[in-house]
Amino acid sequence: MPKIASGEKIQLIAEGEITGEDSLYSERTGKRKFGTSTYKVYGALAGLQEEEEAVKPYLLVWLHGMDNGIELGHLTTIQKRLRHRVIFVVPMCPQTHKGTQFNWGCAFRARDDKKQLGFVHGKLHEGYLMALTSKISDLAYEFDAERVLVMGYSMGGFGAFQLGGFAPDAFDVVMSVAGYGLGTLEPEDAMYGAPQPASSEIFEEFLTGIASELSRVPIVLAVHAQKDSMSSFRDVKAIIKSCKETQAKRGVLHTAELLEVEDRWADSDRNRKKRRISGHHYFNFSLLDESSEDFLWSKLRKYLSQAPLRLELRPLHIARVGEEPRVGFKCPRCNGPRYMGPDEFSTKAKNLHYRYK
Repeated sequence: MPKIASGEKIQLIAEGEITGEDSLYSERTGKRKFGTSTYKVYGALAGLQEEEEAVKPYLLVWLHGMDNGIELGHLTTIQKRLRHRVIFVVPMCPQTHKGTQFNWGCAFRARDDKKQLGFVHGKLHEGYLMALTSKISDLAYEFDAERVLVMGYSMGGFGAFQLGGFAPDAFDVVMSVAGYGLGTLEPEDAMYGAPQPASSEIFEEFLTGIASELSRVPIVLAVHAQKDSMSSFRDVKAIIKSCKETQAKRGVLHTAELLEVEDRWADSDRNRKKRRISGHHYFNFSLLDESSEDFLWSKLRKYLSQAPLRLELRPLHIARVGEEPRVGFKCPRCNGPRYMGPDEFSTKAKNLHYRYK
């Protein structure tokens, strides 16, 4: 396992490229079929005592928005807010591949992105989601991570919902800040100008097939401002509501919560030249500034202290949206993946093949 040099606050410890080589998708097609997607792995342990540096780390996946990155200082601040040793995995969204563009696992052609509606007309790309979640799970196994978290802002928040719904058993926390879903409930004459009722039908399918799977993640948090005119508060509220309703039906005691940013903070980010007043600029308020402690981090630390540990499994495959849910896992005691529905998985996870950490 790579180690962080003594005295370093944050350090690059690995980098690579997301490939489909180990995925069932590649085995079926023989092709990757998504653009180049690199990643970097950083270790951070700022502000910790010596005994705290030796504990099992959290593995936190940060998904960028349209700005294509995050400052290392911001990662250090997030690690300090968590008050825990953190391994950060910072992938880059796939580049355009043979005319197909990507908003993380949402793939679309240029003709589908008119008025920036790729998130409405696009499709979830099983191959990329599978390859990325497989890499995340491999890294969590390599670093013996105590918890696995995925977070993102704006488009990254959309990606966090995608990953959490695609492979819910791989994550302890899914957190979307200023994110959105596939499709939208917003009226055609408001916000996006997305065609209705088609966009609502796409969104409802997203809720049924992906968002409801989020209920299996122990902690699902959404941070959003009603004033946000670039990402729909209405849609995110519906995602969290769907998650809660599915949790109640399944009788699971998980956390799904929408943390609402007040209007006065919705455009509070600093250092923006010619900043557009859009209600979409609350990155610092919700994640970095002192305000974030009471607003977000104290709550998340509490939830993490109470949530059950995830299964020590590495996901390989989940069925496409609309199919019967089916997850495959690589088992350390047997050869190859096994497949089962979520109910069977919950029951059989305690047998000789599957164990809790």
